[in-house]
Amino acid sequence: MGENDQQNLYVLVTGANSGLGFSICCRLADEFLSTHPEPQSLNVLFTTRSSRKAQDTQQRLEQHVQSSSVRSAATRVKFIPESVDLGDLLSVRALSRQLLQKYPKLDAIVLNAGLGGWSGIDWPGAIWGVCTDLVQQVSWPTYKVAPVGVLTDRQTEETKEPPLGSVFCANVFGHYMLAHNVVPLLKRARTNGPGRVIWVSSIEATIKLFDVNDIQGLRTRTPYESSKALTDILALTSNLPSAAPWAVDSFMRDDTEDRAASSDTPTMFLSHPGICATTIIPLALPLIWAMVLAFWAARMLGSPWHTMSTYLGASSPVFLALASKAALDAAERPYHQAGGGRAKWGSSADRLGVGSVICTETEGWGYGGVVGTPVLEADRNRCRKRGAVDLTKEDKERFEELGRQSWKQMEELRIKWDAILDRAEKTAA
Repeated sequence: MGENDQQNLYVLVTGANSGLGFSICCRLADEFLSTHPEPQSLNVLFTTRSSRKAQDTQQRLEQHVQSSSVRSAATRVKFIPESVDLGDLLSVRALSRQLLQKYPKLDAIVLNAGLGGWSGIDWPGAIWGVCTDLVQQVSWPTYKVAPVGVLTDRQTEETKEPPLGSVFCANVFGHYMLAHNVVPLLKRARTNGPGRVIWVSSIEATIKLFDVNDIQGLRTRTPYESSKALTDILALTSNLPSAAPWAVDSFMRDDTEDRAASSDTPTMFLSHPGICATTIIPLALPLIWAMVLAFWAARMLGSPWHTMSTYLGASSPVFLALASKAALDAAERPYHQAGGGRAKWGSSADRLGVGSVICTETEGWGYGGVVGTPVLEADRNRCRKRGAVDLTKEDKERFEELGRQSWKQMEELRIKWDAILDRAEKTAA
């Protein structure tokens, strides 16, 4: 790898053709150009599910960067389309090989693409909840309806292929397989320290809706919330000794023959976009405007999480992708010094719509894994989910045990599916 390759940044963003993923790409370009001097350049590798979407997305991204910066600066950012269907593990494997062959390194991967999996809304419950408890119900809604046990299409021709949950695969497992496969590229990162795996979670992630004995969420009526809770668990426990046999020694192991790569272990970070007005649940136009109005009202009533625009929602994953290692260490230092660990970083907006990136309270993990009263005044004064309590030692121990069990099961599942895919490719050849 040449000196220029090492100096320049390579960032992969999944699910970029619209919504949050598209805004992450836009914001990556804008913030890179405003914070990184020449001659550094940024290569944004973005994924869509089809070549038609890829071409359209690339055009719109290039138009954005040309309209928001001087033309000479815009040449320092390059958008490169790639294709993947995260519900198709052979597609994930194909993208992984493409990336390993085409690029010298990856400084960060932003695991954004996902699936809601909802079939509708309990309208009586939604109307009553929003009218009687606005901020809570438009922050942590209880009225979305999802079917139970939805599976992906068959991955191979094997007759005894194990079931694979659709929402689980799109939101967690497809990304999990991709991230493991590109570890060699992440280990070659130097510019901002070790390569970064940035999970995009949700404020709706709820540990109480997650069952480690149903890790794919096939028996729950809340598969989305379950998948996002699993995302939180994996990211927040990835650096703990209890998870190390699976997280560090197995998942982060370089399986290629290239031993010239750095031995630095990639780092996992956790983000969420706040609450944006997106089309993840398809609604008629009047209902979209009603949703936006409800979000704005919640913001006026003190909710810090209603970013509303996907561009504001993109602030936390972009911060984690581009900030220096020193800046990230400084952000997490208060939690580490108080006996905590990793933090969940959320995109936030004040009443005037000014965005920021702030620590988010996580069920079972509190603020940055600190037991007792939050260490920062800003965290203590923030609007909380009703029923939230300060983290206890026992709750933290349970969360860490969930992390150990989840990492163990995920690695066993990855190894099992890699063997299945190996056989499928051998048969096809």
